[in-house]
Amino acid sequence: MVRIRFFVSGMFLVAIPIWSIIHLLNLVIEFHVQTRLLDARINQIELEFLLHLTVIASSAALWWTVIVSVRHHNWRSLSTLVGRPSALLTASLILSPHVNQIDVKTIAPSDELPTRSVLSPEVAAGVLVYVLRRRREQINSGFVPDRFTDSEQTILDNIEQRAQGAGTPTEFNADVVTDSDVIEVISAVERPWPTQVNRLSIPDEWSLVVKVFGYPTVENKKGEQAQFRKKRALELLTWLALNRDRARRSAARTAMWDLNINDSTFSTIVSDMRRGMTEIESAISREDWVPTTYSDELPISDRIVTDDVLLQNALMRFRSNHNDCEEIVHHLSSVRDVPFAGTSYMWADLDGTTTRLVILAITAATEVAIWALATGNMSAFHIAITAGLRAFPGHEELLALQAEAMGKSHNSGFNSVA
Repeated sequence: MVRIRFFVSGMFLVAIPIWSIIHLLNLVIEFHVQTRLLDARINQIELEFLLHLTVIASSAALWWTVIVSVRHHNWRSLSTLVGRPSALLTASLILSPHVNQIDVKTIAPSDELPTRSVLSPEVAAGVLVYVLRRRREQINSGFVPDRFTDSEQTILDNIEQRAQGAGTPTEFNADVVTDSDVIEVISAVERPWPTQVNRLSIPDEWSLVVKVFGYPTVENKKGEQAQFRKKRALELLTWLALNRDRARRSAARTAMWDLNINDSTFSTIVSDMRRGMTEIESAISREDWVPTTYSDELPISDRIVTDDVLLQNALMRFRSNHNDCEEIVHHLSSVRDVPFAGTSYMWADLDGTTTRLVILAITAATEVAIWALATGNMSAFHIAITAGLRAFPGHEELLALQAEAMGKSHNSGFNSVA
């Protein structure tokens, strides 16, 4: 009986490490185990990897003890070591990852532990406060931030949901953060807008414009405003118009709602959105404004534009020909207030949309004002200064230009622009 137990234990000590090595290689080569095994996001595949690694290390230690015992002819210690139940117990560790084996090929990054299971509500709230502070600082410095990727937006949405009901936000220090999700979001906040990215082209026959400089409105070319029975319908149309490349039901619901909403409620909002646009532009059917799909996609018509795209394209044409200033002056005159004034669109502040819009308005206003002041076009100067100070009240450079113009008006007889 002792010989049988000795033989079985010895076989275990040989077979188990080989079995673990094979599985380790399989996990690394076929299933792409993440290299950051010590971060806060460990999925089941990485757990199995660590268990196999532990078994190999334990087996190596046992084999080293066996080799030492053989060299010193300590057969009694060797027999005790190999034959004791603890050796079998150590070797049986390898069975634990396979008790509830899953199909590792189906594992995706979304299967990892979500951010909300790691961060406390107070810490999550502190992260949001930090992001909002950085967005304000970016406006002051003129830094145009890049847009979030889908994965970064999902992480941010998880943090925002986790912050619900938080007490006093924990002071957040980006220099000492260790959570990988938070690091990814903070890095995305500091990523600059790519200079090679082209603006959206404007269709020749656009019918509706979503105006975001001020309280959001939807107007046709006659200036008639769409009326929506539900405020969420206007917000949804605004979000879709600004996020055409990710116009999906799931993305919109995640960005706009802190909690899950019923499918019927969302469908009602989409229906009201279609109705409001059709009432002021009846030549186009409801289904053409927002085509019906049987998937997660929620596209909107190309005949819908936003006033920031109109302003950006006008600015590009003004830069190529300063004498053609009527278009950009017209769009600057439509700037009514800070972006999304009178709303509580948290998604716009967090994802950098508000920051990009303010910087666009300031850039356009400043360039037009400098040109107008140099050429004596005080009508265009007045419109540019007014638009810029509406988008960013108290902007120092615009106030300095205004003061310079007032000084010149006293010397040259121009009317005051104050």
